[in-house]
Amino acid sequence: MKAKTKELMTAVAKLPIIDENSSLFEAILAIGAFREQNPEVASRCPVALVADSTRNISGFLEVRSILKGLEPRYCEITESAEIEVLPHDWIKSEMERYGLCGNALDQLCKKAVETVIKSVMVVPEPNRFADAESSINEAVFQMLATGYDYLFVRNGNALAGIISLSDLMHHICETVKGCRV
Repeated sequence: MKAKTKELMTAVAKLPIIDENSSLFEAILAIGAFREQNPEVASRCPVALVADSTRNISGFLEVRSILKGLEPRYCEITESAEIEVLPHDWIKSEMERYGLCGNALDQLCKKAVETVIKSVMVVPEPNRFADAESSINEAVFQMLATGYDYLFVRNGNALAGIISLSDLMHHICETVKGCRV
């Protein structure tokens, strides 16, 4: 029997869900508590899903979006950094150019309290979704074609879970372990 995407995904119910109007401070506390309680899931998925006022999933947080929330000027430079190799001298000059010479995590608590999740969350693009009934091969192809480490899995119109490269690697390891060569 061919494996379906839904068989390998992490269910939405196993992920932290943060209100989009919460502060980054509140979200980081909730994410930290979740990671302590669920270490097996915490490293495989985006750090949290974001819900709107009607409890519908409106986006997600990942480590990059949190770091950009703590230092908004990072958003300005990510577009200019789309080159293959980032020489150390270039990194230093760009940090000086954008006034990032200090530690981006200075005043962490103050920045986290002032930043609203809605302003830093990532809204998934259509090609970031897979159908729950899709085959694993389709999910692999989609991840490789888009460069995403995980896809959101829909069952109809409802968000059912997330499938990650880690989920796929686990599946590959388990399958190979059972091979009789």
